Amino acid sequence: MKKLLMLVALVATLGVYAAAESPIKLSLYDNIAWPNTNNTNIVLGLVDNNTPTVKGVSLAIGSSRVDDLTGLSFAYFYARSNDLTGVQVGLYNVTHNATGVVWGLVNHNKRAFTGAQLGLVNLANNMKGLQWGFYNQAETLTGLQLGFVNYINRIDKGLQIGLVNIIENNGWLPIMVIVNGRF
Repeated sequence: MKKLLMLVALVATLGVYAAAESPIKLSLYDNIAWPNTNNTNIVLGLVDNNTPTVKGVSLAIGSSRVDDLTGLSFAYFYARSNDLTGVQVGLYNVTHNATGVVWGLVNHNKRAFTGAQLGLVNLANNMKGLQWGFYNQAETLTGLQLGFVNYINRIDKGLQIGLVNIIENNGWLPIMVIVNGRF
């Protein structure tokens, strides 16, 4: 019996050590995960995935929340990345600083974005790249907006192609049909 208890204790200890070093994280909800690590390569989430750093892939049925993501994030409903380098896909996407592609129904960037926003509604603060959707809005733009309604507060260099194109501080023609821009 003593040998059996020793074997169980050894296996349990090795299991805990292996879990701490595991490149895969299985997440049920928020921090209910195995292993509950801060850095990982692959995260598989059921309801909610909350991981500080992912260098690889984050897949979630419900929502995915990652502070620092390098790679791919897919969440069926909601995906949030504070710092994104890569691709993020979800029905509703939120990023703070992003470089890459964000694809979903609603894409909302809160700080700096370099790359492409592809969705029905695209909102960005400092946009460098492409916004392609029904409604595109950027605080500042260097790049291209393709959509039915395009709105920019300030444009550095760029072009808007759509039914209604609005550049808030564009001088004498802030609203144009089909094409608007500044070079």
